[in-house]
Amino acid sequence: MSKLDQSVISDIISDLRSNTNLDAQEYKDFFVSVFFVFFMLSHRRDLIKDIDSFFLKSLSTNYKEIFFSELLLAAEQVDIFYNAELGLQETIEHLITRAGKVNDSVLRQACINLYKVVSRSEFHAAAGDCFEKIIQVFSDVQGKRAGEAYTPRELVDMMVELVEPRGGESVYDPTCGSGGFLISANNKALNSKDRTPVQIYGREINLSAARIARINCIVHGITDGDIRISDSLQDLEVSSYDIVLANPPFSLATDSYQKTNGCSYLDFGMPPPRNADFAFLQMIIKSLKSDGRAAVLIPNGVLFRSGVEEGIRTRIVQAGIVEAVISLPGGILKYSGIPRAILLLKKPGVENKPILLIDAAEAQSRVRTALAAPQSSLFDSAVEIYKKLEEVEGVSKFVTTDELARNSFILNISRYMPTQQIQTMGLLELTKNQRELENRLVELQREFGELLAEYERRSDI
Repeated sequence: MSKLDQSVISDIISDLRSNTNLDAQEYKDFFVSVFFVFFMLSHRRDLIKDIDSFFLKSLSTNYKEIFFSELLLAAEQVDIFYNAELGLQETIEHLITRAGKVNDSVLRQACINLYKVVSRSEFHAAAGDCFEKIIQVFSDVQGKRAGEAYTPRELVDMMVELVEPRGGESVYDPTCGSGGFLISANNKALNSKDRTPVQIYGREINLSAARIARINCIVHGITDGDIRISDSLQDLEVSSYDIVLANPPFSLATDSYQKTNGCSYLDFGMPPPRNADFAFLQMIIKSLKSDGRAAVLIPNGVLFRSGVEEGIRTRIVQAGIVEAVISLPGGILKYSGIPRAILLLKKPGVENKPILLIDAAEAQSRVRTALAAPQSSLFDSAVEIYKKLEEVEGVSKFVTTDELARNSFILNISRYMPTQQIQTMGLLELTKNQRELENRLVELQREFGELLAEYERRSDI
């Protein structure tokens, strides 16, 4: 997507944000739905033929009174082609009604401006990149609410590179969000020697996110992807997939995994109430075929928490399913400071095998000291270390089961290899936390002073 197109789309989103009474999720749903209708009208008219040309004319004239009715008819035709799975007409109509007459001109102008970008003949080749940029823009607009769920493209591509999907393999994301892992895995397979796509399967509990994932796949040329609205902690798919790629919601407060019906996946133990980290992890293990592999983004707490979770972690490690742990640099997800790591899993497990621990930040720091080192990706060096399964002093280390047992099966790399980078990051994090606590203390003191003054005022009355 050109910088000009990117700027226009950002301006459209900004106008919707500033000049309508819709909240961020609502104008996101409106924008995405209209975008896809225009994409189909402009670039897949061979599939969507029953579109009244009067609507396209209304995009550049003053037919204000029939604009939205024609838009809804066009959305209906796209819905019919996709067996009403996307709900475009219903979504657009609801949000037009929700916005009300006062916002008609803003919504109409947004549609016209968007159509000018999408309808250009050269846009088709860049549609996938454009849609991903739209998702990123909305993630920034919605801030922390969406930012933790959005996985940055460079991290997605790294995790895909770690599992190396091959054409024909089944790739599953049980919490697929906008579908980034699935699309990247398919691109990886298409760019390999045999140029054969993978079979993609996505599950998403949120209706809006599932719609976006489906649209994202279609815009990227994936027409046979199996994307469903589903609670993957409830709807178990046993031994079904060659590869699982996932960024599950961190420490999700749900009891969904305590209500599973049929075959249970909690083979290594019941997680603590209302913290689904180890429920997702066990569900992913159960979903893998007997020779499957997975890359899962986790909060660092999974690597060291005690109690019930320590017992589950111990049994998973002893089963030999954990291949490696890659510690990621701080701040990898824009709106969350919680440290992250990638857990690499492989079946069948080899009992009591050593686990490779890799510090991605330290690996890249050392690469950057070499003038000839390529700078194409923040994570290239960590990926290379994993693929070679090698130990690099101060960067990576194999840890035996016996050593893990002496340390309560903690998988934090700092426990076994206290590198300078980790020490530095720890100091920076402590300093940041101290500043935040000091600021919060000042705020609490101010609030306390106000409450005390109010109490004294009332006492005097």
